[in-house]
Amino acid sequence: MTDRVREKLVQLRNDVDNAIARAEDAEGKNKHLTQELLEKENEIKSLTVRLEHAEATLEENDKELKEKTAKVRDLDVRTEQAERAVAAAEAERDKWEAKYEESEKKYRDVKNELAELERQMEGL
Repeated sequence: MTDRVREKLVQLRNDVDNAIARAEDAEGKNKHLTQELLEKENEIKSLTVRLEHAEATLEENDKELKEKTAKVRDLDVRTEQAERAVAAAEAERDKWEAKYEESEKKYRDVKNELAELERQMEGL
């Protein structure tokens, strides 16, 4: 029976040694995984800060874009008004040029008529 007890004792010691080795491996893995978890948490915090900064920048850019878009629309309206004013001024100028040309033609006609009348009177 002592042999059986010894075998059992040796088996128990082997089981204890194996359990200790597995526990040490598990502790090592646990430390490694804890370190990885800490690194990942730090990375997440860093990325969260970067994301918040990017979102703030995006909001600022969106606001600036809206302001610039409003200014462009305002400039478009003003440009259209100016173009209409220029077109009206050009039409007015064309009208006055036509009147001037008509008056100039009448003046030449009257001048020619007067010259003709003077020649006729000289001949009398």
